[in-house]
Amino acid sequence: MFNKDFYPTPEHVLDTMLAEIDLSGRTILEPSAGSGAILDYCAKFAPKELLCCELHPDLSRIAASKGRFIGNDFLRVTSEQISHVDFIIMNPPFSADEKHILHAYEIAPEGCRIISLCNSDTLRKDYSRSRKELLKTISDHGYSQDIGSAFSDADRKTDAEVSIVNLFKPRTSEDTEFEGYFDMNDSEEEDGENGVMRFNEIRDIVNRYVGAVKVFNKVMDANNEITNLIKPINGASRIEFGAFHQKGNYRSEINRDEFKKELQKSAWRTVFNRLNMDKYITSKIREDLNSFIEKQSNVPFTMGNIQRMLHLLIGTHADRMNQVLVQAFERICSFADSNNSAGEGWKTNSGYKVNRRFIHPYICEYDSRWPSDSIKIRYDRGDRMDDIIKALCLLTGESYDDQIPLRNYFEFPIHLRRVSNGKLMGGHQYSFRDRDGYNGAQNTKESLAKRGIEVEIDHTGTTWGEWHDWGFFRVRGYKKGTMHFEFKDEKVWELFNRKVAEIKGWRLPAQTDTKRKGTERAPKKGMVVYG
Repeated sequence: MFNKDFYPTPEHVLDTMLAEIDLSGRTILEPSAGSGAILDYCAKFAPKELLCCELHPDLSRIAASKGRFIGNDFLRVTSEQISHVDFIIMNPPFSADEKHILHAYEIAPEGCRIISLCNSDTLRKDYSRSRKELLKTISDHGYSQDIGSAFSDADRKTDAEVSIVNLFKPRTSEDTEFEGYFDMNDSEEEDGENGVMRFNEIRDIVNRYVGAVKVFNKVMDANNEITNLIKPINGASRIEFGAFHQKGNYRSEINRDEFKKELQKSAWRTVFNRLNMDKYITSKIREDLNSFIEKQSNVPFTMGNIQRMLHLLIGTHADRMNQVLVQAFERICSFADSNNSAGEGWKTNSGYKVNRRFIHPYICEYDSRWPSDSIKIRYDRGDRMDDIIKALCLLTGESYDDQIPLRNYFEFPIHLRRVSNGKLMGGHQYSFRDRDGYNGAQNTKESLAKRGIEVEIDHTGTTWGEWHDWGFFRVRGYKKGTMHFEFKDEKVWELFNRKVAEIKGWRLPAQTDTKRKGTERAPKKGMVVYG
C-alpha cells in the first residue's frame, strides 16, 4: 500500500512513546504523517496546533485534512517554518530514518523535544557517518529505548525491531536558557504537595541547579582574575582555581557546557536518592532502574519533568514490587529440578513452591589452608539473600532498616537486641566484631538507654553446622559452601508462596505438611486457594 516505508504507527506504540508527555496547548509537528495515525492520536489531547508533512500525493491529502500542511518533503523544511514548535513526533521512513531524525534536530527550535521511532539496527550498526552522528547526538542530548518488534501485530506488519529516540534541543541564550524550568500546572503542583516529594523540595533542587549554572561564568571570571594575580608568586604552593570533574582517578577541567551536563546528571541522581528506593528493590531491578536514571539524566532538569518522572515511578510501583517477590521466589527455586534455567537442582526444593527449608549453594566460603571456626559469606553472594529479605519485608510490613545483611550477621557477631520485642537492631552501628569485645556494644547500649531504648547484648555465634537465628530464617552454614535456610514463621512462608502464585496465576497445592516434606494435605475450612 502506497510505498515500502508506509507503516502506520499502532496506538499501543504511541502510548509508549508519549507516556507522561503533556501535549495540551502545545504545537506539534509530524514530519512523515502518512495516513495521520500520529496526528489523530495527538488531537485527543487538545494541542494548540498540529503541523504535518507527507511526500506521497494521496497520503498528503489525508494528512492535510488533519493538520496544517507545511510541505511535502520534510528534508526541505527550514527552521523558520517551525520556529514555534514544541514537539516533533515522528515515525520516519526506516530506509532513511537517521537523516530524518538528524534534520529534525537541526531545524528544531531551542527547547523543542523530538520523539521518533527508528529501526533498532540504525543504532546498532553505525557504519555510516550519519549514523555515527545520530548516536553522538543521542548521547549528548537524549536517550533511546528498544521496544522490540512493535509492529508485529500492526495493521501493516513487520518483524523489524524498533527503538524510540528522545532528543532535547537545548536553549543556548542565557536570557531563555532556563525558560519554563519552574513551570508546573495546577494538578502537578497539587500532587507535589501530597506525593513522594514536596513541591517546595523539588523547587529547591531545581533552583540550586539553575542558580549554579547561571553563576558559572561569573565564578570562572573571578577564578581567572585571582589565578593571574597569584601566578608570579604561586610557584612553590601551586594553588589551583577552577572547575574540575573527578571521575575515578582521572581529574579534568571542565567548561560551562560540561559543568551544566554533569550537574544535571547529578541533580537527577539526587532526586532518585531522595526517594530512598534502594531498600525496596532487588539487585536486578536496581540494574534496570540505574539504566532508567542514566537515560533520565539527559532530560532537562525542570520541575515539570521531575514531577512527570515521579508520576511514572508511582504508576509502575505495584508492578515493580511484584517483580521483587517473583525474583526472590525464582532465586530460591533456581536450585529445583523443575527450574528450566538451572536444570537438575536440589531435591529438597519444590518445583511449585518454595519449601519451608531450602538450600543455597556456593554462598559460604572456607579455605582449609587457613581454617576458621567462624562462618564466612562469599563477597559476591550475600546480596542474593538480602534481595529475598527485601521481598519478605515488603510482604510482611517489617522495616528493612531493622534487618541485618547476611554477611554482616556473621562478620559482626555481637549485636544489640531490643528488650521490647526481642528483635535484633539493624544498622552497622549496632553490630560489632568479636575482636572489639563488648566495649563498643556496652557503650552503645548505655547511649541508647539515655534515649529510652532498652537493649541487651547478644552474641549470635558463627559456628559451622549449627543453626543460627537470622531475620526471617534459621540458617546453618557448611564448609562445602552450602547454607540451609528455614522460614521461622509458617504463616510468612505460606503467604510468600501464595502471593507469588497469585501474581503468576498458578494453582498452588492447598497446603504443605511441614513435618513430612512433599506431603500435601487438604485445606482447612475457610482457607483461600489461588488458581
